[in-house]
Amino acid sequence: MKKIRYLLEAIVVKFGLWFFGALNVKAASNLAALIAKFVGKKISVQKLADKNLSNAMPNLSFDQREKILDCMWDSLGRIVGEFPHIAKLSPDELSKIVEISDESKKNIEALKQSGKGGIIFSGHIGNWEIGPKIFLKSGLKVSTVYRPLNNPYVEEMTAKFRGVDMIEKSAGGNRKIIEVIKSGGFVIILADQKISEGEKIKFFHGNAITTTSIARIALKYDVPLIPARSVRIGNDFSFRVDVEKPLVIQKTTNINFDILSLTRKINCKLEEWISEFPSQWFWVHDRWKQ
Repeated sequence: MKKIRYLLEAIVVKFGLWFFGALNVKAASNLAALIAKFVGKKISVQKLADKNLSNAMPNLSFDQREKILDCMWDSLGRIVGEFPHIAKLSPDELSKIVEISDESKKNIEALKQSGKGGIIFSGHIGNWEIGPKIFLKSGLKVSTVYRPLNNPYVEEMTAKFRGVDMIEKSAGGNRKIIEVIKSGGFVIILADQKISEGEKIKFFHGNAITTTSIARIALKYDVPLIPARSVRIGNDFSFRVDVEKPLVIQKTTNINFDILSLTRKINCKLEEWISEFPSQWFWVHDRWKQ
């Protein structure tokens, strides 16, 4: 039965990629946003999203939360509708719709001049599919770490479709991360995902199981941790990529303390971004589940 379900899901995904890919990008984005807003507010995760938002930002009124969640579904729908277009665009083509500030360009140039590899961390903010190709356009060698989808047919279809170097989360993937960094490359990791193994680290209102592997690698191999995000500008197919200076890493004689402290810094940066653009974050993610 599972195989049949996976095959049916793959057919739906393949049709969706074809359908939205056949439309022009703005039409695909707008239509997917309408569908997501209509369906999203009627399914169970809407309650989870409202609970997460209410707990994380308790000062918001009911109307404010409703507006943010409406915009969140709009944003998630647009990501789906835009996916086949972003996947097909070359780094040069994609860079035409993405703004990068002079400060971000300066920070990217400093990374290139350092001669060292590093970890670029981000979250499910804006359209996270944008980042890898923009970094490639900027002259950085990047690979993206991701968790493979449960459906093997959909996984094969979408992983190849992206057109960027992907590293699966696995024991073999961990080795490849180290290889990339040692060779002077950079790995992109979305650091806001719920995981089954990790440490309880404060994230907004409470503790959330958080991976400490990012901090462990940065400390062990003495490489920079670079915060970066891609946010949507209005409801149009245009974005801004922000690349900040690497986090300040302070080492003590207690390595476990250093790992937890640095991981908390990552969560603090994510909190900062999400608070600035709450409607562009993935509130339906069960981030605080223990």
